[in-house]
Amino acid sequence: MEKLNLSDLIAETKKNVESFLLDILSYQKENIISIYLIGSAITKDFDLKHSDINTLIILKDIKVSFFDFIASLGKRYGKKKLHAPLLMTKNYINRSVAEFPLEFFDMKLNNQLAYGEDVLKDIIIEKADVRIQCERELKSSLQQICQGYIRAMGNKTILRDLFKGIISGYFPIFRGILFLYDQKIPKEKNNVLDAIRDCCNIKIDPFTRLLAIKAKDLNPSIDELKEIFEELYHEIDTLSGKIDEFKLENA
Repeated sequence: MEKLNLSDLIAETKKNVESFLLDILSYQKENIISIYLIGSAITKDFDLKHSDINTLIILKDIKVSFFDFIASLGKRYGKKKLHAPLLMTKNYINRSVAEFPLEFFDMKLNNQLAYGEDVLKDIIIEKADVRIQCERELKSSLQQICQGYIRAMGNKTILRDLFKGIISGYFPIFRGILFLYDQKIPKEKNNVLDAIRDCCNIKIDPFTRLLAIKAKDLNPSIDELKEIFEELYHEIDTLSGKIDEFKLENA
């Protein structure tokens, strides 16, 4: 049996994850360079009832047969909160890190190498690339929440679901901004919010409320949701302005 490093997982998830990864290794080990656990599963943010378990597999070559095999595992493991893994090659990473620095930075920060070679540790993230993506993502988010608010047409459920769906996407941006300002980057979401508040002088209340909505700890009224929308727009717009003005040293 292959030896896997799953030390950062809580006990309740280890058995399912180990079974999933061993199934994958038994099928095509010779094509697998690395397997990582990524995201909240290896942090204190993990919620056994609501959080999914995410993995990254780095392959030597992309093969249709491997994709078909992963798909065949979906029925067995999907209901156990195991998402289909991200599948990449080293070549894809090398050609994509400049275009998607936030995604790769987040994976580099929040991962546990479960098997194989540690490819992520050698990834170089450039501040210039991070600044461009932060700017793009923040401005896109403003349009996303505006359009989503209009489409909701005052429907509480639709608006609540919009907020539940967008909150996780802000944290790679926040970590990227902290990276730009040479700040310490926490793993847990509440600590990230505290850090971005202190770094950029923004109010984090709308983001903490969105986290509570997603965790089903808060069920706001339609008037409260409208208030959250207005506050959220203001803080994202403020952050966007700060990134517009951010200057790289020696640029």
